[in-house]
Amino acid sequence: MAKYIGLDLGSKTVGIATSEGYFSNPKETIRFQEYNFLEAVNKLDIFLKKEGFEKIAIGYPKNMNGSTGERVEMVEEFIKIMLEQNLVIEEQIERVDERLTTRMAKQIMISADLSRKKQKENKDQLAAKLILETYLNSIK
Repeated sequence: MAKYIGLDLGSKTVGIATSEGYFSNPKETIRFQEYNFLEAVNKLDIFLKKEGFEKIAIGYPKNMNGSTGERVEMVEEFIKIMLEQNLVIEEQIERVDERLTTRMAKQIMISADLSRKKQKENKDQLAAKLILETYLNSIK
């Protein structure tokens, strides 16, 4: 079965989830200097070499009206660096509409009665899990 990676990119973190089928698992959160996407890509490279993958589903944060803005530009810059560093080829990248995934992740953690500290530690990888599940559901 193919291995898929889900990514939720922020200005200082990348949440990561993995899947080897139709179930995804939150894995970890990579932290980096704010907007230093080269540092983030280098850290992600270590993870990807260890895990292996076929496709990466990366959250594509469109505005609620479907337009794009600064956050989409940030994701495109991150993708550009991944391509320049030969981490991936374009065909391995799937841009996934991530509207509301962070909000959904927070609601799930509140429902699970996680402390604020645990919520902060886990929100990015849980958002990555939701992004990956969205992608997996689209290819069923």
